Amino acid sequence: MVAVWSYPWQLLSQDPAETRQEFDELGVTSVTVAAHYHSIRTLDPRSDDGLFESYEGGCYFDPDRDAFTDTRIDPPVNEVAGYDDPFGAVVETLREGGIDVNAWLVCFHNSKLGGNNPEFGVQSAFGDAHDHAFCPSHDDVSAYFEGVVRSLADYDIEVINLESLGFPSVFHGHGATFGHAKNHVVTNAAEEILVSQCFCSACRERAANHPVDFERAKDVVRDVVRNVLSEPTPQVRSLERLTETHPVLAELFDFRASVIDEFLAGVAAASGDVELTYSASDGLGRDPNDGWPAGVVLDRVRTYLDRIVALCYTDDPDVARRRVRRYRDAVEIPVDAGVTLDPGMVESESEWKTVVNNVRELADDVHIYNHSLMSKGHREWFDVTTPHAQQ
Repeated sequence: MVAVWSYPWQLLSQDPAETRQEFDELGVTSVTVAAHYHSIRTLDPRSDDGLFESYEGGCYFDPDRDAFTDTRIDPPVNEVAGYDDPFGAVVETLREGGIDVNAWLVCFHNSKLGGNNPEFGVQSAFGDAHDHAFCPSHDDVSAYFEGVVRSLADYDIEVINLESLGFPSVFHGHGATFGHAKNHVVTNAAEEILVSQCFCSACRERAANHPVDFERAKDVVRDVVRNVLSEPTPQVRSLERLTETHPVLAELFDFRASVIDEFLAGVAAASGDVELTYSASDGLGRDPNDGWPAGVVLDRVRTYLDRIVALCYTDDPDVARRRVRRYRDAVEIPVDAGVTLDPGMVESESEWKTVVNNVRELADDVHIYNHSLMSKGHREWFDVTTPHAQQ
């Protein structure tokens, strides 16, 4: 199977028959469509009209209001080209051509939701509120995403693809009230995670039922971050070693994992018969053991997932192949490979095909990022097939 990620505004920009014909010519049999997404501004190089499209974060589907009675968060809805349910229109267009549709759901990273509901945002150890990042410790946040998943599961879709599943980074903002982020000190993933640790009231309340000294953990985070901020060079290079020095931080990260476990259990229940996949990219990176500082512990979350997408956004075929292999060794569920057309990572067709050829024998399916952003020339790259993985 060849699958692509795509955006509803691009898919609705031409006649439905032309869209179906394009995917047939490309050999695409499955499309993962942004259904609940962060704010975005895209460049569409194949557009005959304006090149740029901009949307606030929110829903591209028609939410079932009855699914949100347990949360105070109101789902923001984006219209596209006159469609009040653009996701539904895309599903109808693609399913008519026999193409499978998946819903792409970005979780806690959403400046529109955070700006509209600041009481549910991440709050740092220093009291900073971050309007682009929901904290998953809030019951209202969990109930909101259960409502999103329950609404999406009513569509004729195969899969709900989860992104940004872990506790969010405060360095990945799309805020409406500020521009370019500026930072001369915090420059590695370990230090970003420490600065991003949430100590909001919901975290404090939930931590009371977990074996962690929450206030002590907050004090340690403040002290470590103050040390980070005092020097121009990295002060923390390994969170594993830091947790050995400060065991309370290991307890804090275990608490984060318990929150994500509970969140994902609720989402899995809400999805019903629709499969859940996860594009693995939280915490320290994209390898199997990278998600734990954000609460995404693979051994725990795999219980609720039907598939994993190993993101192989690289021009190094050995790195890509090794990543897929590590996921296959770590989990018993199917493992797909995600590859990118981004020229900042893969400069040529030959490099891209080398990466694809190295992962397709191991992966169950290959997913290509991103159909809506690709040029006409990229169409020539799609003469790939994806046989089932060799176990």
